[in-house]
Amino acid sequence: MVKQANYTMEKKDLQKFLGALASKMDVYAPVKTKGRYNFSRLKRGQEIELAGYSNTEFPPREILMPEGETLVRYARKTICEVFDERKKVLFGVRPCDVHGIIVLDKVMMGHGDMEMHYVERRKSTLIIALNCTEAGENCFCESMETDTLTGGFDILLTDAGERYHVEVGTPEGAKLVKGAGRIFTETLEKPVKPKPGCEKKLDMNGLPDMMKRAAKSKIWEDVAKRCLSCACCTFSCPTCFCFSLKHEPDMTDLSKGEIKREMDYCMLLRFSRVAGNMVFRQHRAERVKQFFYHKLVYGMENEGKSHCVGCGRCITECMAHIDITEEAAKVRKSYGR
Repeated sequence: MVKQANYTMEKKDLQKFLGALASKMDVYAPVKTKGRYNFSRLKRGQEIELAGYSNTEFPPREILMPEGETLVRYARKTICEVFDERKKVLFGVRPCDVHGIIVLDKVMMGHGDMEMHYVERRKSTLIIALNCTEAGENCFCESMETDTLTGGFDILLTDAGERYHVEVGTPEGAKLVKGAGRIFTETLEKPVKPKPGCEKKLDMNGLPDMMKRAAKSKIWEDVAKRCLSCACCTFSCPTCFCFSLKHEPDMTDLSKGEIKREMDYCMLLRFSRVAGNMVFRQHRAERVKQFFYHKLVYGMENEGKSHCVGCGRCITECMAHIDITEEAAKVRKSYGR
């Protein structure tokens, strides 16, 4: 059981806390480079600047499902799986991305066949979430009910002026607080949950049924005419989990080699190519539709949770300026009853 207690931490002690964690495990935090934040492993003594931090350019999925991760190594008479069991901390994860990780957990660990490389990484990763105080330009997390958290974190920080209000979510989080000594002070205060104030909205009420009625709609053809099939939407989405296996033989000794994870995306023509060079989704409209339905329909059907968390990254990164909230509104206008 987690001790039901709240704490406070002075903001000036944050670097000390992260430094102490970094001396024991890998710490990934939002680091600003060329005007954009992304999760990066902190170096010894490295400080982070959170002023102006809304969210990272790309989601923390990369830490849990790294591109190019070696899954298997083999030699002439041996073959073995490779697991990363190093202790890690993800710091500064926004609520929408915590909900994204919850989706990944359901997909990768919630069915009969678990992806054990993900399982081992996830078991060894602690999440220190950070509540939002202001929405980004393309955020619509309030519409998706992902702007608040009741779980999915080990520690949750809420900005309270010169300090953070601290909520403990798991026994592992409680250990981090206890191990930090006087940095944390127990309090009877309850946190004031900030409202991000999203300007964008996506009305999910009855939308999955409307989407089903729109399965053969011209809407998807219209979107496809603008879409570049660049896969930026899927690359930047916190809940896209598809990957393929890449075989890399040792060119100096072909009896040895590695099999690596290569992230794959349904917006790419190659994604549905199978033996015989048959492509199941040859037309761009089919691939566009797959992305929209995966986010707004199939997630609810398969995992009981929407696979869109309202982070808005697909809107921000789209070079064709396709907006999932606008296209969903077109479906509602044409197919709502």
